[in-house]
Amino acid sequence: MIRSLSHVCIVVRDYDEALQWYTEKLGLTIKVNESNGSGFRWVTVSPKGQENVEIVLYQTSPDEKDPALKQVGMTSGWVFDTDNCKQTVEELRQKGVQILMEPNYAPWGTQAVFTDLYGNKFVLVEPRTFTQQELDEFENWDPTER
Repeated sequence: MIRSLSHVCIVVRDYDEALQWYTEKLGLTIKVNESNGSGFRWVTVSPKGQENVEIVLYQTSPDEKDPALKQVGMTSGWVFDTDNCKQTVEELRQKGVQILMEPNYAPWGTQAVFTDLYGNKFVLVEPRTFTQQELDEFENWDPTER
């Protein structure tokens, strides 16, 4: 049985460039940055205080035939949580991060979208707190009844 998620991977063009961007722009911390001397390098980062999940920065081969190269700049499907979406967007903007969607209301909270240096898209969410009435209504919700 699956117990937990420990690593997620994002394809990057250059280890050092990506490591600098993710630590300086997003404030992530370096967990591992090791090489075995034969060209293999293992680089991971994670949000400060979140020890149980690591983001693997995977550098593609410069060979244009490497299928992983096609993943660079694609949507990641990742969602980063924040306590204050508007403030975090301003902090990211001041660090030169490209904001694709300004903070706006969604049923699950306030969200924005930004990209990394390769164009990978990430969602930033300030989750909202649901009232007990809303939770009760959701519990009884039937998507087949419209």
